[in-house]
Amino acid sequence: MSKKQAKSKTKQKNKTEIKFPSGKSWFYKLVRVFMPLIFKKPQIINLAGELPDKAIVVVNHSAKSGPPGLDIWYPKTTCKWGTHEMFEGFKSRKAYLRDILYIKKCGMKPGAATSFKASVLGFLNPPIYRGMRMIPTYTDARFSATLRVSTDVLDQNLSVMIFPENSNEGYKDVLTDFFPGFVMLAQSYFRKTGEDVPVYPVYYSVKKRILVIAPPMYVQDMVKEGLNKFEIAQRYCDAVNKLYYDYVERA
Repeated sequence: MSKKQAKSKTKQKNKTEIKFPSGKSWFYKLVRVFMPLIFKKPQIINLAGELPDKAIVVVNHSAKSGPPGLDIWYPKTTCKWGTHEMFEGFKSRKAYLRDILYIKKCGMKPGAATSFKASVLGFLNPPIYRGMRMIPTYTDARFSATLRVSTDVLDQNLSVMIFPENSNEGYKDVLTDFFPGFVMLAQSYFRKTGEDVPVYPVYYSVKKRILVIAPPMYVQDMVKEGLNKFEIAQRYCDAVNKLYYDYVERA
């Protein structure tokens, strides 16, 4: 690839546009009626008191069932971050579901059954993701588009829910570390508006049917302590793990 082509490709990535996650999907509205039969109502332990409409929520993925379960049972409307592969063509969605979600992260065995499940969900995914108000995320320059649309969500007085755990070695009950994208969102929003939007640590266990919401923590308070974005992310990771130890593990 020539330097000119590489520059053009980078420029194109920087121009990535993401539609505002409106949540409009008749198919998902129909599916959502039956979802409580699969994702049973959890015990909600709200340690934070009244929740604002506008916030950033950082929560564990709870294996593959966390996002849809939280879409039903979290007390506020949220737009959620999701990996960009699930917003692309069918082949991309199927490959991600089969190779990354089911096999790598959930520990399922490769084979026809896993491939079939990935094919079915890969086919049905687009209207479901629209209904769940999902926002694509990237690991390159296109992440700036994720920040832009997430800022628009906050401006509309809605919450952004983020699953920042490092799940490269599979989903775990006790989280090892958080990727700092949510810290970057909070800092970006502060630079734009001067508002230090509250960030709520949350732990959700589908298996034990418990949802715990901690009081908010503020990124700018940690910035004043001299912490960098990775140290701030770890502070939140520790807060989410504490919810697991205090409320979920002993349940």
